[in-house]
Amino acid sequence: MAEHLAEEFSLPRLAEQDGMSEFHFNRLFKRATGVPPSQYQIKLRIDAARRLLRETKNSVITIANEVGYSNPSHFAQLFRKETGLAPTDYRRER
Repeated sequence: MAEHLAEEFSLPRLAEQDGMSEFHFNRLFKRATGVPPSQYQIKLRIDAARRLLRETKNSVITIANEVGYSNPSHFAQLFRKETGLAPTDYRRER
């Protein structure tokens, strides 16, 4: 999942790669990680965005695209939900 951050999340594709049904994959993944695959993907994307905000001068829009969000507003909303800060505020504080 980490290698394909910018790609659209697809539970059917993940399950197929492991030779499982979506239901079985989802259940085993959640048991192993504590969160469903979709939430795990969001966490990976937000972690990557945090790193990019700290280490680069790229715009928030560019970073949103790099981690798989074509809608910067949606990215900012998820980022704020996960970190408690807007992306620009996070960058200023780090």
